[in-house]
Amino acid sequence: MKKLIALAVAALPMAAMADVTLYGTIEASIENGKSLSYSGGAAKSTTRIDDTGSLIGFKGSENLGNGLKAIWQVEQALSIDGTNVNGNNTWATRDSFVGLTGNFGTVRLGKLSSYLNSDMEKYDAWIYGAGVNGATVTSANTLDTRYNNSIRYDSPSLNGFKVAAQYGFDEARTTVKGNRSNKAVWSLGAGYENAGYYADIGYVSFQDTDASASKDGNYWRLEGGYNANNLLVALAYGQSKLYSGAADATKAKEAALTVGYTIGALTPKFTYAHVWDTKVNGTKADDGINQYVIGVDYALSKRTTAYTSFGYVKHDNIIVAGTDERKERTLAVGVQHKF
Repeated sequence: MKKLIALAVAALPMAAMADVTLYGTIEASIENGKSLSYSGGAAKSTTRIDDTGSLIGFKGSENLGNGLKAIWQVEQALSIDGTNVNGNNTWATRDSFVGLTGNFGTVRLGKLSSYLNSDMEKYDAWIYGAGVNGATVTSANTLDTRYNNSIRYDSPSLNGFKVAAQYGFDEARTTVKGNRSNKAVWSLGAGYENAGYYADIGYVSFQDTDASASKDGNYWRLEGGYNANNLLVALAYGQSKLYSGAADATKAKEAALTVGYTIGALTPKFTYAHVWDTKVNGTKADDGINQYVIGVDYALSKRTTAYTSFGYVKHDNIIVAGTDERKERTLAVGVQHKF
């Protein structure tokens, strides 16, 4: 009798969760190199084990009839190397939402990626952690992100065309110099894909970002290329105008090129990225950056990939005070498994 009760209890959650999908990625690498992200920014040679982007998620849907579905997702970043990164000891650190989808498109509410983060970045086709063995010098690593308190609309694909719009509410609305600020974030995106050729553009605006909460920063990037028949050719160009705590406006330009080709289980890849000298209030700074990444992925199965990659970054300016250090490098060997 006890065995029958145990079987019945065990079957209940399975029935209740019949429309729920459990998914995730577990990945880590062993790295060696000198990077500003290692050793407290001292750019000292370090060997480390890095979690390179592990996550776990739950998602599901319910058919509401007439082509309408309710959708939801809760996704959480993990740190399998034992390091708490980006608050991974809290829940729903990645895209988590509830929404509706149908012939009109998709509307979601929650913590959501911008179009730049979710639908672009094909040029950054690397698995990496804290090192420079990925397209780390581009703004994708800091400005392509997720926004809290967001509402996002995605259109259905119309002959290969798609658009997206998102607004992240500022729920604090603090008062700055007698004026109520609104540090909301909004973004737009559009793309086209046909026969492997693709083009995307994404834009994000950061409102009231200077010290007086009166000026808006922005970032946009254009991407295009070919991604089919075992070949990846991806180009990107972006510009940003951001404000520091003062009224200083920092303008930046960047570009990247990635080429990869799959031969059987092997995919060798190469990326070159360049950041031009920034301008602060119109004054040019000597802080340009060149980055090179080379590596190869090996598909052990459809869900498991082993890889090795080497990244090298050359700065125009000195990156460690009191030295002549201008370079960063990372050599990594890792494994990624998706479930």
